Amino acid sequence: MSAARLSPEGARRWLLSLSIDLRATAVLDAAGAVLAGDAALGARAAQALTEAAPGGGPAEVREGDLLAVRGRERAVAAVVGPLALERLARCDLVAVAEALDGT
Repeated sequence: MSAARLSPEGARRWLLSLSIDLRATAVLDAAGAVLAGDAALGARAAQALTEAAPGGGPAEVREGDLLAVRGRERAVAAVVGPLALERLARCDLVAVAEALDGT
């Protein structure tokens, strides 16, 4: 028996409970479509992740206030504020992306 995956909205809420000073968050599918959260952030993250790994697959991006992680099937993105602990926020995004992928 395996655990059920998180819903995109559930994953976004979980991320917000883990990290401080996240100004906006989004969950995307493998094609870059926003499944939950901020649409403008989702579009920005989708473009940055595509540029980082044009062939798809896992990728990480840190550009200015954007932090995004793409797993096998889903991506998670956040706009981090000045009080965010970047390495901790990155670990939180990775954990959420892995939970969305069911790993």
